[in-house]
Amino acid sequence: MKSLIIADDEPAFAQFVVKVANGMGYWAAAPESLSDLWRRVDEEWPTVLMVDLQMPEMDGVELLRELGQRRCPSKVVVVSGLDSRVLASASQLGSELGLAMEGIIQKPVRAAELRTLLAGLGADGAHPTAEALSGAMDDGRLFLMYQPQIDIRTRRMTGVEALVRWRGEDGRVIPPDAFIPLAEECGLIGRLTDIVVDSAFAQAGTWLRQGLDLRVSVNLSARNIHDRQLPDRLAARCRAENLPPDRITLELTESAANRDGAALLDILSRFRIKGFNLSTDDFGIGYSSVAQLLKLPFSELKVDKSFASGIGQSHESTVISKTLIDMARNLNLLTVAEGVETEDVFQTLAGWGCDLAQGYLFSRPVEAEAIQAQASSSI
Repeated sequence: MKSLIIADDEPAFAQFVVKVANGMGYWAAAPESLSDLWRRVDEEWPTVLMVDLQMPEMDGVELLRELGQRRCPSKVVVVSGLDSRVLASASQLGSELGLAMEGIIQKPVRAAELRTLLAGLGADGAHPTAEALSGAMDDGRLFLMYQPQIDIRTRRMTGVEALVRWRGEDGRVIPPDAFIPLAEECGLIGRLTDIVVDSAFAQAGTWLRQGLDLRVSVNLSARNIHDRQLPDRLAARCRAENLPPDRITLELTESAANRDGAALLDILSRFRIKGFNLSTDDFGIGYSSVAQLLKLPFSELKVDKSFASGIGQSHESTVISKTLIDMARNLNLLTVAEGVETEDVFQTLAGWGCDLAQGYLFSRPVEAEAIQAQASSSI
């Protein structure tokens, strides 16, 4: 059964959340003390854990830190009456600590708003295990979906991002956020990367032979950066598919771009020498620096959806997005904005000179078969 625990020192608000959650089929509770909270969560991690930032015994940041140390698998929601930027910072901290941060709520909260959030968080089920993930790899239950990337000037698809999914034995599709950290932690990330690369490169080769010239973006984990044989393996895979390496873009999160400088320069330089494109994903989300961007041989900068989706709605998101695009253009980097969901955002990006956009305005991630039809028409 899906469950919810709220850590909040306002009894009236806590009971309000419990009542709404119960009405949506959750088992919900509001612990009366810190010791009661830890007793409850240690018995069985809840599906959703709501954390108030202002509490007397342990503030929300301390609680998030403790949850991170305990490797809490719950979906975490930050709630407070503080300024929205404080909530956003706390949520980002939770993500940096490895928590599944799923939203922020600023008090006062309406019942309808809370129901909408809980409806999206209510998927129940067992947490993935290393054994189950390894079995899924053996059984071929990892598969790729592709999200189109649209040339902003022509509104035509020029590329796709390959996104891995796991189909559970019950048929439920498990998103990557639920199992990629597990793969990194239990030593399966190399095998997972090989599966993704083999499938994405084979599909790119098939499309090219069909006359569909699309650039395919593939995500790499920070753990892949220690594998000095990876550039050779990927180049060999391109040769096997008669696929020019410049049709492949390798995306690295900024956490990967901040690891082991010598090894990183070694591997990324060899990728570029072999003809691959390199993208820095999630730039600006953590602690990236312009100096790091200049030091490493990237060819593309990707504006994270947390910024791009807020263009026109949030002053901070608008300023940051434009600044990143201006900087990237001045550095002769290709610019990609993800999370584009409205025509207004698209037109703003066009005015700023952004090169590519991806998001639900154009398409959700789809199976490979759907890409051919989409590529043949303007979006």
